[in-house]
Amino acid sequence: MQQKTRDEVRRIAHDVAKQQLDRRDHDLAGLAEKAAAKATRGLLSIPHQTIKRMVENETTAWTDEQERQIALARDEHEALLEQHRHDYYTEIEETRAEIVAKLAVLVRAEIESQLPGLLPEPVQVLLPEAPRPIDIEGAAHHILPELLLALRARCHVLLVGPAGTGKSMLAKQAAEGLGLGFHALSLGPTTPMSKVFGYYDAHGNYHGTPFRRAFEEGGVMLLDELDNGHPGLLGELNQALALRVCAFADTMVTAHPDFHLIATANTFGTGGDQRYVGRQSLDAATLDRFTMIEVPIDPKLERRLAHAHAPSKSNEVKRLLKEVQRLRGIAERKHLPLVFSPRASIDGAKLLEAGATYQQALEWRVLRGLSDAHRNALGVQ
Repeated sequence: MQQKTRDEVRRIAHDVAKQQLDRRDHDLAGLAEKAAAKATRGLLSIPHQTIKRMVENETTAWTDEQERQIALARDEHEALLEQHRHDYYTEIEETRAEIVAKLAVLVRAEIESQLPGLLPEPVQVLLPEAPRPIDIEGAAHHILPELLLALRARCHVLLVGPAGTGKSMLAKQAAEGLGLGFHALSLGPTTPMSKVFGYYDAHGNYHGTPFRRAFEEGGVMLLDELDNGHPGLLGELNQALALRVCAFADTMVTAHPDFHLIATANTFGTGGDQRYVGRQSLDAATLDRFTMIEVPIDPKLERRLAHAHAPSKSNEVKRLLKEVQRLRGIAERKHLPLVFSPRASIDGAKLLEAGATYQQALEWRVLRGLSDAHRNALGVQ
């Protein structure tokens, strides 16, 4: 009896428990349905276009970020490739420059062994503002560095020396060394002021001059044969040289900071002598505007230039050079009014290269017009 009672109680308890569980599941299901309905009503309350834009924006944002990452990676890759390419070509250029420099030394040594002292010494100019030295082309007189030093000090320079020493070429090479334009004017007793300061034509048009361009725009101005110029013209230049202000035909002009003036002369401004009889005495006020640098004959430069103009006549050129320099020495010792300039050697070499004999080159270019008295004094047959 007791057992039956216990079994019945267990059954009833089980049924009650089952009912409770079923009710809980039903309640949970109801709660889930209510939550779903509420969420659906909230979603449906958002306009359709808004939902579409939300989806599109999300997709676009992701796509843009992806594209940005791809572009960034591509740029980094290209930058790395460019750097490698730059390093590669830089290494090639440095290697080539090194090879060229070594070859140049070998070639120069070989030429020097065959023609001692005939190659021009390399001339380099290093200015404070220049990133690298500037090479001067061609053979240069040994005083070129001194001339550049004076010009860098912003001095007007008067180059004084015998004919044919390369004074005009020095001025041109100085302009090259300074990286400036070159202008030139040769002076004479009849050179008008309009050649320097410009003029107005009959139609009222102003015509400038090389001096005006160099003065106003910058550059190296060469006044060749200063001691052959008219004193009045030189006096007009004094203001421009001292104050760096010049009255041109049309207006007053202030000198450009890079205006440099170089003048050449065969005398020191003291007038003519037995060799340069037509030279003018220069006013002390004019001379005071200049820094004077003497330009003697450079025998090495003379030899280099002569051989350069007659590469196939080396022996004849050596013989001609020796004779010209011998005659020059005698004329100086005996104070003869004769000039045996380096031009005689260079022009004689040109004649030799063209096919003239040594004797023809000597007579046509070196001994031309000598009197019997001078020939005897020089020991020339």
